[in-house]
Amino acid sequence: MTNYAGFWRRFIAVLIDGLILIIPAMILNLVIPFIGSIVLVLLYKPVFESSPLQGTPGKAMMGMMIFPINGGRVTFKQALIRYAMSIVSSMILCIGYLMNLFTPKRQTLHDMVSETVVVYQEPPNLDYFSVWKTEIKAIFDGLPSGTSSTVSTSTSNNMSSTVTSTVDQQAHAIETLHKLFQGGAISQEEYEAKKQQLLNKMST
Repeated sequence: MTNYAGFWRRFIAVLIDGLILIIPAMILNLVIPFIGSIVLVLLYKPVFESSPLQGTPGKAMMGMMIFPINGGRVTFKQALIRYAMSIVSSMILCIGYLMNLFTPKRQTLHDMVSETVVVYQEPPNLDYFSVWKTEIKAIFDGLPSGTSSTVSTSTSNNMSSTVTSTVDQQAHAIETLHKLFQGGAISQEEYEAKKQQLLNKMST
């Protein structure tokens, strides 16, 4: 039995996110005409989807999370691709969204392109604004500073924590993969294959 998220629950999540964004979007459009709402959504959907919530507040309220097909957590780049393709999904009578009704893993067009699935799983109980603020800070902290002194200083610090950080990330990926398997989101064959890949990476 699978636990991939169905069309109507995902549709309600989109409506909730729309209600959350409608007033800020109106205000931002007054400040930045025409593109204000686009900027707002870029700072909303990809940020939340790559956060520990692994989904927007709308999805969190509906008990759903987004996962990469191979387990782990969605990256910000992956979330940006997913958002860009969601615009394509909305074109031509929203056929890209309606694909959820017919695909084996209930994927939309933007799910398939970004290699993600949406599953029924309760997200961690976190404050939405605090999560958003932390993720925004992490994104901007990760941007190049443009100064050689900063790069050289941070390099020595980063080298000492790279191995530990990598192992922690891979261990988290295995744990997430196990949850997907237990929930029926992936088959046993997929689980064993992806787990072995992660174990091989940890041993190298």
